[in-house]
Parts: sequence; C-alpha cells; structure tokens
Amino acid sequence: MGNIFRYGRKYEDELITLLQSEPDWNSFTSTETIDIFKSALLSSETYIFISQGKICGYVRTLVDGFGIYVSELYVAPAWRNNGFGRELLKKITQEHPSQIVYVLSDEDLYYEKLGYKRVGSIFQL
Repeated sequence: MGNIFRYGRKYEDELITLLQSEPDWNSFTSTETIDIFKSALLSSETYIFISQGKICGYVRTLVDGFGIYVSELYVAPAWRNNGFGRELLKKITQEHPSQIVYVLSDEDLYYEKLGYKRVGSIFQL
C-alpha cells in the first residue's frame, strides 16, 4: 500500500512537480501563488502519502482548536481508487481523536461515496 508522513520541505519539489502536472491545481502552483502555497504547506498540518517511493497524494488541514478543517485532499490520477485519499483522511482523525474534522470541498460526490455526512455546506468526518 504505502506510508503517510508529516510534510516537510524535503518533499516540496516532488509534490509541487506532481501538482503542476494538473491544470486544476494551477491556482496553487502558478508563479503568483507558489510561494504562498509552499508556506501554507509548512504552516498547516500537512501529510503526504508515499507508495513505491513516490508521492501519490497529500492532505492539508487547518487546526484552530474548534475543529480540524481539510483544506485540500489530492491523490494523483494514476494512484486513485486505491484508498489513498481515505487513508489520508483517516490519518487526520487519528491525529485528532477528540476533534471534529470538517472538509472544505466542492467534491461532494467523493465524500458522499466515503459515507461522510453533510453538515450544512461542508462534510463532517
């Protein structure tokens, strides 16, 4: 399967290169936003999923004492449908067992497929 690690600068180049191959992620990786995104990866609680020695995906969360908010969840197309996204979300709930985890996403069908319930316009894990 793979392993989940806390994100650190040593993973930056590989993760950014992976995301730059996805046009939908240009708002994070464009020349204008890349430095902000790199800083956000480090200042947030971010985890990466590595399988076969390669980064396959990541999750970035915001932690504020009131809840845990999943800002981004990404799994590369070649690695989808292997449960990696589910494992990344599971990692967040394991790290914060007494906190409610919310997902900030427009991928409603994905979270519904995983069985998460809708709470207003966000999902609660």
